[in-house]
Amino acid sequence: MDIELLENETILKGLRFPHKVGKVTQVLIAEGEISCIVDFFSYTLKAPSMAIFFPGQVIESIEASEGFRGFGMVTSEAFTDSLNLPVSFQERLSYKSNHFYSLNQEGLQAFENCYSMVKSVMSREDQPYKEEIIRHLFSAYYYGLGYYVHNAQRQKSVMTGQQEICEKFISLVSEHFKTQREIGFYADKLCLTPKYLSKLIKDTSGRSAPEGIDSYVVLEAKNLLKYSNAAIKEIVYTLNFPNQSVFYKFFKARTGQTPSEYRNS
Repeated sequence: MDIELLENETILKGLRFPHKVGKVTQVLIAEGEISCIVDFFSYTLKAPSMAIFFPGQVIESIEASEGFRGFGMVTSEAFTDSLNLPVSFQERLSYKSNHFYSLNQEGLQAFENCYSMVKSVMSREDQPYKEEIIRHLFSAYYYGLGYYVHNAQRQKSVMTGQQEICEKFISLVSEHFKTQREIGFYADKLCLTPKYLSKLIKDTSGRSAPEGIDSYVVLEAKNLLKYSNAAIKEIVYTLNFPNQSVFYKFFKARTGQTPSEYRNS
């Protein structure tokens, strides 16, 4: 089954940062707090609470307070689909503007119990109904999560208009960064002038729009260099660079290493 359970150490040290999320990743903060940077923005989550990270988002760092205790789960889209949750429910879960939720102790305990039961069942090699049991446990888990998602979405959004535009910009970048690296393309999509979009992104996130675009390109390049056997000329083609020389200069200017040095490090 396409499920991974996250323990304390995995959350803090096992994930490589910056990390582009490939599957729905849920982290529950049981004690203490964590600070993280996700898609330009800084957040602090205090226990008891939950963070849900969606495919395409970039987690630049996670730092934990002394005494932090947490756990989490990573699930594929195919597994979630196999639970046959109502479509309207799945849409609420994927509403990215609200991906941090406060919990009460009762809710935290319920999620922790579910996590413990899933962990126990996954460890039983002799259990013939392992997959069926885990699917039912996750169905109950998601319906429990739905309560917090529903309540969060009933509350008035605290996002400003600038933050909403910034989030739309980030979403567009995650979709088009391989082929579009000019701010004019994104400004046109958002019906804004490049100058205004640049100022808005800088004021909202503290980082310029070109830096945001480049961070996606660099992260994808690092992933391909480190975790694939693709030749560098293939990576150049995949990321739509005109030639290897331009790619080498781009990568070294932003990482301090050539692609070959990074791959061999």
